Amino acid sequence: MSMRIPPIIAALFTGPGRSQPVAFEWRLISRHGRPFLLLPCGLAATRTGLALYSAQRRRAKIWRKILPALLQSPLSRFFERIHFQADASAEILQFMAQQAGIPAERIHAPAIKLSDVGARSRLVLLLCDEGGRPARVIKAGLNEAGRRATDQEADFLEQLPANKLGCIRMTGRLSTPAVSAFATDYFPGTSPYDDAGLEHLFHDWLNRDETVPLESLPAWRDLAAAMTGTGMAAWPQIQSALAGKKIRSTLYHGDFAPWNVRVVNSRNLQAFDWERGGLAGIPGWDWFHFVVQTAILARRHSVERAAAEVEQLLYSDRFKNFAAAAGISDLARPLLLAYLLHHKWVVKPLEGGKKTEELFKLLSVRWQVMPPPSAGASAAAPEESASPGLLAGVAQQLKSAASQLGNLFWEPSLAAKSPTSLRAQFSSHRPVVLLAGLILAGVVAAQYCSRPHLTFLPLYLVPCSLLAWKIGRRWAMLAAIAAAVAGPLIANLKQPGYLKLDVMMWNMVMRFLTLQLCVLFVEQIHRHKNRPLHGALPDHQPGKFTENWAVVLASGLLFTIVAALDYVTPPQMSFLPLYLLPCMVLTLVFNLRWGIAAALVAAVSTTLVQYFTNLNYKAPQVFGWNLLMHFAIYLFVVLLLDRIRRGNILFSSRNHRRPPASRG
Repeated sequence: MSMRIPPIIAALFTGPGRSQPVAFEWRLISRHGRPFLLLPCGLAATRTGLALYSAQRRRAKIWRKILPALLQSPLSRFFERIHFQADASAEILQFMAQQAGIPAERIHAPAIKLSDVGARSRLVLLLCDEGGRPARVIKAGLNEAGRRATDQEADFLEQLPANKLGCIRMTGRLSTPAVSAFATDYFPGTSPYDDAGLEHLFHDWLNRDETVPLESLPAWRDLAAAMTGTGMAAWPQIQSALAGKKIRSTLYHGDFAPWNVRVVNSRNLQAFDWERGGLAGIPGWDWFHFVVQTAILARRHSVERAAAEVEQLLYSDRFKNFAAAAGISDLARPLLLAYLLHHKWVVKPLEGGKKTEELFKLLSVRWQVMPPPSAGASAAAPEESASPGLLAGVAQQLKSAASQLGNLFWEPSLAAKSPTSLRAQFSSHRPVVLLAGLILAGVVAAQYCSRPHLTFLPLYLVPCSLLAWKIGRRWAMLAAIAAAVAGPLIANLKQPGYLKLDVMMWNMVMRFLTLQLCVLFVEQIHRHKNRPLHGALPDHQPGKFTENWAVVLASGLLFTIVAALDYVTPPQMSFLPLYLLPCMVLTLVFNLRWGIAAALVAAVSTTLVQYFTNLNYKAPQVFGWNLLMHFAIYLFVVLLLDRIRRGNILFSSRNHRRPPASRG
C-alpha cells in the first residue's frame, strides 16, 4: 500500500479478517498538492471514472479531456500508481457489491473522488457493473463531521417527492460506527453550460399549496438571525420591501450549480448534493445561485459581468413567467439581494465570498436599495498608500480602457435564449424587411447617380440600424454585408478601374466592420431599452484627465498612426474603423463631450487626407459632403456608446478603477 493513500480510506476497505483479498489498482490525481481522484487503471475505466470530475473552468476541461491519454502515455509515471489489497468482508465492500450487483471478490476498483471541505472528510465512489458500465454512485462520510453531513443528506433524500423533475432517489444506505453512506443510480449527461430548460424544473418544484408568508420559511429565518447585529444599512430596506409578503414556497436544493447537475435534455436531468436542501424554500434562490456562482466560480467573471448575468436573468421572459407563477414578480430584486446576503452570512462559502459581497454592494446601489458612497469617501485614500509608479500607472490606465472597450462586445451567456429562425423573423416582420430593402435600394441608386468620390456610408447605416432595432442582428448583418459590398462595386461600375481589386476588397472589409459595429451597438441598446438609466450615480462620473492621461496620449498616438497610414496609401482606401477606435475609447473612459471632440478630429483628419492626396476630393461640394458624412458616422457611433455606457452595468466604476492620485 502506498503512503499517499489516506489512512482513513485504507481503514475503510479493510475488513476484520483480511481473508478475502480484492486487488484494487488506481492512478492518483492530486490537486493543490492533495489527493483528489483515484482513477482505475485502463483507458476505458479511466474515462468512466472521470465522470466524477465535473470540470467547469476552461483549463480544467482541457485537462480532463487529455488526462486519459496522458495516463496511457510514458508521462503516466508522473502519476503515482497505487496497489491496494481490499478485504471483501469489509462492510463498505459488501455494500458496494450489493449496489453493483456482483460478488464482492469480483468487484471492479471504483473511481473515488476525495472531498475534504472544512472539517468534513467524505468520498464519492463510482461503481461499475460486471461489464464495466457505470451503475451506482456512493457518497460516504468518514469522520464525525462527514458522517453527520452524509446522514443529513440521506435523511433529506428520503423525503424528496418521487414525481418531481430532477430529484435523485436513494437505492441503499449504510450506517456503521466507521462510515455513513448512501447510494444512488448513476445518471449520464453533462453539466449544463447555461440555464436552458431549467425553468421546467423550477416550475415543477413550486409547491402547490396556498401562498405562505416569507417570514415563515426556514431560509428566511436563518438569514434574519444571521443579520441581527450586523448593522448593514441595506438589510432594513430589504426586510421592509419583503415584510408581510406571501409567496409560493418551493423545493429547495441549496447548492444548485452546474457541477451538481447532470442534463441529457430539459426534461431529463438530475440534481445531486442535496445537503443544504429543504422542502419549503424561497422561490428563485436556486436559479439565482446557478447564475451567480457559475459566473463567479466557474467563469471567473468580474463583478460587473456577474451583475450583467443577473440582470439578463431578471429581464428574461422565462424568469418573468416563473416569477408570476411563484408570486414574486414584484419581489425579484430584493429576493436576489437577500439571497446574496444569505450566501455570505449563512452559507459562508470557502470560495467566492468576497465577490459575492461586492456583487451585493454593486446591485444594491444600482437598484437604489443602498445609498451610493459619497464622492469624498470614495476618493479618500490613506495618505501612506504608495503611488503605483509611472509605468505601473500607465499600464493600469491602458488596461482599464481596454477592459471598457472589451465590455462592449461581451454578452451575458448564462440566461439561455432561443433564437428565432430567419424565416420566422421574416414572416413576423415582412414590412420592416421590405422597407429596409427599399431604403437600401434607394441609397444604391443615389450613389450610382452621384460622383464616385462621394461617401454614402452613413446612409447605408439607416436600413442596417432599422433591422437591428426592429428584428435583430442577423437580418441587420445581412444588410450590412449587402451595403459593404454595394458601395465599392458601384464605384467601380460607374468608373471602371477607379478601385483596384485589393483596394476594393479592403474597403468592403472596412465598411462591413463599421456597419457591424453599429448593428451590435443598436441591438444592445434595444435589448436594454426598458431598463432604467443610472442617472447621476457615481458609477458614471466622467473620468479625469489627470487620472487617464495615458489613455489620451495613446488615443492621440493611434490617431496619428492611422492618419499617416491613410496619407501614404491610395486615397480611395477606407480606414473608418481604425479612426473609430480612439473615439470609442475616449467616449467610454471620459464622456460624450470627449467622444464628440474625437469624432470631429477624426472626420476632419479623414477628409483632409483625401483633400491633400487627390485632386478629385478638392472640389468644395465633395469636400463638404464627405466631411459631413464622416462626422455623421463617427458621431452616430459615439452617441450609441454614450447611451450604452449610461445604461449598462458593465461600465460601472468598479471595472474602471482609477489609480490613486500621486501626491505633489
